[in-house]
Amino acid sequence: MADKQVKLNKRQKDVLKALLDKLEKSKTYRGENTVSQNFRVNPADFFKEYDSDFANLDDQDDFERELDTLEKAGLVTLFIESGVIKSIDMVLSAQDKYYSLLERIELKQLEEMQISMYKAFLGRNKLIDLFCNEQIARLQGRKKAEYDIPIAKEVIGIIEYISQNKEEILERELSIELFGDSKKFEKEYRNKVITVLKKYGEFSDLVENIPDDTELGHAILAEYNVFKNPTYVNFKGKGTIWVKDGEKLELNTSMPVAIDSSTLERIDSVMIKAQRIVTVENLTSFNRLQDKNTFFIYLAGYHNTDKQNFIRKIAETNLFKTWYHFGDIDPDGFYILEHLKKKTGIAFSPLGMGIEELTKYKEYCKPLESNDLKKAKSLVDKGLYEDIVQYMLENNVKLEQEVISWKQLSI
Repeated sequence: MADKQVKLNKRQKDVLKALLDKLEKSKTYRGENTVSQNFRVNPADFFKEYDSDFANLDDQDDFERELDTLEKAGLVTLFIESGVIKSIDMVLSAQDKYYSLLERIELKQLEEMQISMYKAFLGRNKLIDLFCNEQIARLQGRKKAEYDIPIAKEVIGIIEYISQNKEEILERELSIELFGDSKKFEKEYRNKVITVLKKYGEFSDLVENIPDDTELGHAILAEYNVFKNPTYVNFKGKGTIWVKDGEKLELNTSMPVAIDSSTLERIDSVMIKAQRIVTVENLTSFNRLQDKNTFFIYLAGYHNTDKQNFIRKIAETNLFKTWYHFGDIDPDGFYILEHLKKKTGIAFSPLGMGIEELTKYKEYCKPLESNDLKKAKSLVDKGLYEDIVQYMLENNVKLEQEVISWKQLSI
């Protein structure tokens, strides 16, 4: 019977697909088997109640007719015992018909196409090279690539675009730019792009320090100036900001200011009149704290490139200030402090993050969670903040900074 005369329904296609999958996973398909192999599936895989006393007889008859059609077409061989189909065997010589009827590309051909595609993307940048080379190695080792060709091409294209991006762009703007659709990036590609960036990019410090997947995704994309929403730097304290076009902004302690990323780029210099500068991890504490001799900068947890650049710009023109960080007294709080020191090159000291605060507000302390324990032990192993971290471990405590800013009002 000619291929074009065989009209297959979904269940018949599922049978052929299952048999073809088994063939392609075998040594026979690769020409490596020295013995003859049979490829079979069970009727119950496609009609669960087929051999059950409770099966509907009409449904049973329909199923048997579907399989009989496949057998008459020379596609399968049915093993029947006592009038019941026990197995469905593939006719190996008909495998070309399988590909034709399923409109499926042969696995070997598909692997060659994928390898050629990944090779074509080599040389774009280091991260793309790492991703593509691993996919080529997987395919050559007869493993599936992480993504099918159409998805892989889009993911690589997005990464190439954002790798060259120098200005802030919002996720929906990125989606419009690349797909003409404001939601397509988020719906179809955002998580895949973040997964590739996380695995092949140089983000070990972010991955280690940020336990929350959503926050980590935001932080990784922010490294490429891609943001969910416009980013702002919040700060308050005495000082003066000079903008490149000659404008000047006077700052004071009682009037918090928020500046968006595009305006930050226009800032020429910042002169701080307070003696100490304190970065604050959480917004509640930032809003609560007041001190005439302190300039406060709100970080919003893990800080992005814009906040780091702003902090470095302040440091350039304020050489004799003391720098502190005020955060949660938990392992994450100290990891944020370490990340801040590493990214800005400034020797921050912890403020309000000691044993004294843990003992003073012990009634507000919470027990350490499993992730806290892991990170605390890692800090100790690295020789970082050993006294306070060891105290947290021995007493099973941690404390949110909002308690301290609420109860003390000043630090």
